[in-house]
Amino acid sequence: MKYSYHFLPGLLVIACLLMCSCTKEDDLKEAPRGFLSPDNIFLTREGFDPALSNLYRISRGLVTTELYPGEGDKKLTAIYGSGTDLGWYWDKKLNYGDYSIINPTDPLAGEYWNLLYSMVKDCNVIISRLEVSPLAETDKKTIGAAAKFFRAYAYRFLVHLYGDVPKITTEITSPKFDYVRAPKTEVLALMIEDLSYASLNLPVTNPGNGKLSKAAADHLLTETYISSGDFDKAITAASRVINDVQYKLMTTRFGTLSDKPGDVFWDLFRLGNQNRSGGNMESILVWQMEFGVLGGEASYTLERSWGPYIEVLVDTENKKAILSADSLGRGVGFFTPSPYLETEIWQSDFQNDIRNSKHNMQREFYNNNPASKEFRQVIKPKPEFINRSYHVWVKKASSPYGHPQGYDPNGRLYTDIYAMRLAETYLLRAEAYLGKGDKANAAADINMIRARAKATPVNAANVDIAYILDERARELVAEEPRRLTLSRLGLLYDRVLKFNAVSKGTIKPFNNLLPIPQNAIDANSGAVLNQNPGY
Repeated sequence: MKYSYHFLPGLLVIACLLMCSCTKEDDLKEAPRGFLSPDNIFLTREGFDPALSNLYRISRGLVTTELYPGEGDKKLTAIYGSGTDLGWYWDKKLNYGDYSIINPTDPLAGEYWNLLYSMVKDCNVIISRLEVSPLAETDKKTIGAAAKFFRAYAYRFLVHLYGDVPKITTEITSPKFDYVRAPKTEVLALMIEDLSYASLNLPVTNPGNGKLSKAAADHLLTETYISSGDFDKAITAASRVINDVQYKLMTTRFGTLSDKPGDVFWDLFRLGNQNRSGGNMESILVWQMEFGVLGGEASYTLERSWGPYIEVLVDTENKKAILSADSLGRGVGFFTPSPYLETEIWQSDFQNDIRNSKHNMQREFYNNNPASKEFRQVIKPKPEFINRSYHVWVKKASSPYGHPQGYDPNGRLYTDIYAMRLAETYLLRAEAYLGKGDKANAAADINMIRARAKATPVNAANVDIAYILDERARELVAEEPRRLTLSRLGLLYDRVLKFNAVSKGTIKPFNNLLPIPQNAIDANSGAVLNQNPGY
């Protein structure tokens, strides 16, 4: 059964107020009995379940549009790619195309900050209430492990996107206006503590269908140890996942639509194939979407963002060249790939790397209008369409042959979303090996990925952080939050200068971090919440 996340206003489900008369003196005490509150809900395992479900929901919301006001699909391009080495927003200015207009009132920076601290707040409530709850010790450990995983997950985005941030570890029960920023090292240390606890107490057997397991904690622990400079511990954490027989890279075709033209990399991203229940042994953690299920709303919008706006293409007689089709979906072209992504990273293996096959990186589009005299011919776009309507389509961001029945094809999908998969664990371990100066083992891990892709093995002498970033782009494009990765490594500025012709003229070194939201600074009247330099 698919695990769905139900909409919860705030932390708790609000129940109807039950009216009752109070005659005893004890009944006059301020103990909530006619409605649900933290004082009477966190007494059973079932009482904690809605709060945990909300953490799953917010985590998924960080990479979908369900929690964003306004045009969230456009804002999210800046997390996945716009204004990075991968490309820019189509108008070349908004959503981090032009860094000179980014300031402390930036909508994405403010909304992300609020979402992340909402998550931290909810985690702290769960952790604090567990300490005084009557639950059995085993339940306390499993619930606490999940809450601590999600707290670390929230701080992962906070510390890499904003730098030093307030470190909050307890439930806040009264107004507080004196937050100060903790050094990044302290926040990383808290994350390591939380994830180490989660690794010890989450289920070893991956339950699948979007639920946490030990491997998810170890995967994130690997990345966090790398950020703290402890490469040996990062290697150990990654190896616990890689050596677990539950996990392996998928190397043969599988799952739904495996009878269609494609390859195993294409199969990884087809509707229903992300989960372990679909035979996928590579998945570690997958955010769940489901058509027609409460909490499974269509908020995964990368098809809209990464798919070129081909529906406006015309033939030489100005007749429509593209008619709506399930195999195409509906791209709107918010994101324009850079030459780096479109061609440069594929040069050495352009023809043989399956990640660059026509199934996965579609560069030609065929006229499918029977009324056109150019029916079934490759479309030759007019120059004005090149920027937004005719560029490479990263097909993992789409769902060809997989839009569910009854679905309005507007580019918002119900496909499940990888949060973590084994291929990235290999690349993280390669990064840790490189940090130690062990290029041979770094190359060996990278070549596990390249072997599946039928790409030429990399020579150990050629492995550096730039090569690992290239390999991450080949393997994880439209999947990893690219901005987070580059900011984590302190390389956003350098990579934009080198590969993003649109943004390189406006970006400054301080743009490696997002601004601290001005409304957070203004509300913090009891202490100075310092702004990041440059903003």
